[in-house]
Amino acid sequence: MNYQEFLEYIKDNLAQYLEQQERFNKGQADKGRKGNAQKEDYLVELHKVIKNNGIILDGITIRKEGENISPNIYLNSYFESYQMGKPLAIIMEEIIYCYQRAKAENALQVADVLDFKLVKDKIVLRLVHYEKNKEQLKCCPYKKYLDLAVTFRYIASKDALGIASSLITNQEFEAWGIGIEELYRIALFNTMREFPWRMDSLAKVIFESFQTKDKEMLLKEVLRGAESFEEMENGVNMYVLTNDTGLNGATCILYDNVIKNFAKVQESNVFLLPSSVHEMMLVPEDEDTDAEFLSQLVMEANQNAVGFIDLLSDNIYYYDREKDQVIIYGQK
Repeated sequence: MNYQEFLEYIKDNLAQYLEQQERFNKGQADKGRKGNAQKEDYLVELHKVIKNNGIILDGITIRKEGENISPNIYLNSYFESYQMGKPLAIIMEEIIYCYQRAKAENALQVADVLDFKLVKDKIVLRLVHYEKNKEQLKCCPYKKYLDLAVTFRYIASKDALGIASSLITNQEFEAWGIGIEELYRIALFNTMREFPWRMDSLAKVIFESFQTKDKEMLLKEVLRGAESFEEMENGVNMYVLTNDTGLNGATCILYDNVIKNFAKVQESNVFLLPSSVHEMMLVPEDEDTDAEFLSQLVMEANQNAVGFIDLLSDNIYYYDREKDQVIIYGQK
């Protein structure tokens, strides 16, 4: 079964699986309606969904009669599982579980989302690359920032299993009747509250990413004669800025006074390296700082290590303490 056949199989059979499970859960598996399950009870549709940087994924939505909103469930990763040998019946169960969990967590309907009072505390910011998302930005409110765009999302759920959110579109924004600056102010406040920033030295992040049994080996490779972890930490003057979840943490450069206070503590201007949408690297400027090397570092990482969907920018940024301003490095 190729990818397109897989998509069609899911679409054509998912409603039947849902009907059978629903009757079983009601204790009617043996005494229910005769014959095959009727698909008319569920509307199952395939969609192309544009994600960050123009990446297109195949999503499926499931709605019962009377429902006007449904989460997108992306099928690309399920096909990879199928190729690796996972049975279709198990894949169907996983898709149904994902649908039921999302449905239980997000009781809001379209009419509710259009009511600003009901959603204002759950609107947050997300940074994306402006040019790579230009088509999608036509359909949603945004605020330009450097070579990036600040977009707005509604948080449906946030728990140990992850974060479910949806892009705020022009439809919702126009219904709310507020300006872009007010929306930005509210969303920034919510984002700082829901996703507090976190910063560690790069050395510490690397050190803690290894299992305990590997740390001695890591020390021997990286320290190169240093007598302690503290020496390594002091010798690598680079810091990782993200949020408490590690997801879409590059947005933290927008937080009030985070970059300003960091520069004050370091007593220097700061280079900001967008390693991905999830984090920003901060490098205090000193006389030995090679900006061209930092720029090349980001471009090479984007080409070889960062998935395209997570890419933020090939540019690096520069914070000037005197002007209290972030600019694209090399641009006046």
